[in-house]
Amino acid sequence: MPAQEHLPPDSAAVQTLSNLLAMEHAAVYVTAAAGGELAALRPVAESTRVLAQNAFTAHRELRDRLVAEILDRGGSAPPAQAAYRLPPVSTDLAGVLLLLADIEDRCSAAAYDAIGDLTGEGRALVTDALAGMAVRGQQARIAAGQPPDQAIRALPGA
Repeated sequence: MPAQEHLPPDSAAVQTLSNLLAMEHAAVYVTAAAGGELAALRPVAESTRVLAQNAFTAHRELRDRLVAEILDRGGSAPPAQAAYRLPPVSTDLAGVLLLLADIEDRCSAAAYDAIGDLTGEGRALVTDALAGMAVRGQQARIAAGQPPDQAIRALPGA
């Protein structure tokens, strides 16, 4: 296949993917911070650290795939911010779990917003990511002792 640098950027898709990438940059930061908070709560938090590590890995992988999608479409991927403001959260186990649930909810909303503007592989990537976000958010809520009906709807209107 010829080099993609000669193709004009798919500006609508690039903007949509860039918006989601910005959220993924924040998610990587938040999940890393959550893992750091949980390290101080060892050994009680070991199973919860697995949730945080899984979230961190999933968001990092999605971030990297979004960057590749943006570049493949002739765009320029926005960089991460140097730091992100975390919401005030208690540093106990439940507070960290609710922080993880919150970032998954926010990412789910961003992914849902992106799906309608994408087609093909980009849409499949984001749809798969949305499913993972919804599951991880619910796992974190349940681990925090929240009732299952506290989950946001990953697919509003569904």
